[in-house]
Amino acid sequence: MKLPFYIARRYLFSKKNRNVVNLISGISAFVIGLVTLSMVVVLSAINGIEDLIDSLYTSFDSEIYIYPTEGRSIATDSLNLEELLNLEGVLALSPVIEDAVLIEYGDQRQIAKLKAFYPDFINYSGIDTMIVWGESKLKNKNASRALLGYGLKYYLGIPGDPVYALKLYAPTRGRSIKKYKEKAFEKIPIDIGGIYSISVEFDSKYIITPLDFAEKLFDRENDYTQIEIRTHQDIDRKELAQTIESIVGKQYHVVTREQKNELIFQTTQSEKWASFAIITFVMLIAVFNVIASLTMLILEKRKDIFSLQAMGAEASMIRKIFFFEGVLINVFGAISGIILGIILVILQQAFHLIPLEGSIIDYYPVALKIGDLGIILITVVIMGAISTYIPVMYLSRKYLMNMNAEEYKKD
Repeated sequence: MKLPFYIARRYLFSKKNRNVVNLISGISAFVIGLVTLSMVVVLSAINGIEDLIDSLYTSFDSEIYIYPTEGRSIATDSLNLEELLNLEGVLALSPVIEDAVLIEYGDQRQIAKLKAFYPDFINYSGIDTMIVWGESKLKNKNASRALLGYGLKYYLGIPGDPVYALKLYAPTRGRSIKKYKEKAFEKIPIDIGGIYSISVEFDSKYIITPLDFAEKLFDRENDYTQIEIRTHQDIDRKELAQTIESIVGKQYHVVTREQKNELIFQTTQSEKWASFAIITFVMLIAVFNVIASLTMLILEKRKDIFSLQAMGAEASMIRKIFFFEGVLINVFGAISGIILGIILVILQQAFHLIPLEGSIIDYYPVALKIGDLGIILITVVIMGAISTYIPVMYLSRKYLMNMNAEEYKKD
């Protein structure tokens, strides 16, 4: 095994006798390296988008949700919230009211979705980093304040510094619009504490208030739409969700953030591996360039092969020489491509070489994952080994097995 590998390495890296064979081998390694680099960059770009999406949802969506299996409301006295709060990995929890409201500012009105929780629960989210005006506090002394999405601010025509308080309307239970008209709605004013900007989906849809304000607006004391739980980042959320589900019982449905937004995360993963499959097909074409290198190398090295056969080398040993030659070309190209890909990704992370306009961030996000690099290297090496083995067997039978002394003399 050592001798065939040593000879193959000398054929590939020897500084003597540089010729067209070495040039073709170099081009083959270059093409493989280029496609490998593309794999690293594309997967890192998709990882960056996935991390960006996750960070956006992290700032707004909690890690774990508890919903009623039937109906739309949860009474907190039916749950032991203290027991849930004391579970390992749980940072904070809060009952939540999430329902539609009508927002009025001056003479402008807009339908939105109100989301309300304990004022200090917001400290465990990332909304404070998304505030573009004001601050993320939901209480100013004892006065309630609202956080408004930037899209809602635009639709309501709110200036840079809000002049008026918002007026929030919600249907009053037991009152029909036909009979009571405007009196069928509860109307409560609330000051704007801050404007956040997360994404179009959230900015144009949600207004956030303290829980006690929403209880009064919707007349829903001890009547909530869900329980939300914030956890440590390094905790296994699926395992924790299963533990919570065993505690709360079958009348409640427990889901993680990934399960709640399953379609979005599955779409990102599907795009990632679809892109990987496409580039892998391109790699399959690229590795067949090695066949040309091996064909010319076998033709050029017939004298060496005859000498090895004369010294007693078996056909299997000669096949191994050229097999290792093809594998080395693939491995050299793959490692070079991975190293260059890592360098490009790090440069993008550090210097933001590729900008983005009109986005929530001003540069294209990228993220390296060791697992992806391992998959890329294994894929390229396996494809290279298979695409090398088959032609080596064919070429060795065609050019080597029939070689004799007369051909050697002619050469």
